[in-house]
Amino acid sequence: MIKRLKASLSLITWNLLVNLVGKSILVTNKQRYSLYRIAGMRTASSNIRSGCTFRGKSIFIERGVFLNHNVFIDAWESVTIKENTSIAFDVLICTSSHRIGTLQKRAGESKRKPIIIGKGCWIGARAIILPGVNIGDGCVIAAGAVVIEDCKPNTLYAGVPAKEIKQL
Repeated sequence: MIKRLKASLSLITWNLLVNLVGKSILVTNKQRYSLYRIAGMRTASSNIRSGCTFRGKSIFIERGVFLNHNVFIDAWESVTIKENTSIAFDVLICTSSHRIGTLQKRAGESKRKPIIIGKGCWIGARAIILPGVNIGDGCVIAAGAVVIEDCKPNTLYAGVPAKEIKQL
């Protein structure tokens, strides 16, 4: 019971630092980076804008990564964003979903899968990256795309669901 309470308090403290104070437009990128590090977030990038939300602690952000305003990362499984990747505003990165359930409850059993975004990628505004996706190095994901399966390196993807448009 005590161990569970400590874990809950730890998660509450983490959420207060990361998702309340860290989201503020009054906090500079450098201050935000320090808050994230104090909270135990594994980031090597200080280029994270205000309004970003991080659910879960399994987030690995390498150096040179840029997260624009209001990126939402659901990291109940690991999310790795490799170096020099740029992620535009309002992008959703989601490691959890549900299986289709019964007639009585369609949102069935929870399922979770990790996400990896390769080096030097560019994820456009309001794109959605769904559970289990690996995005290859150098990919461009167009604004508004919904990525439901792995993306080959150095390729442009667009659409709902995202489809290969061309090699880069």
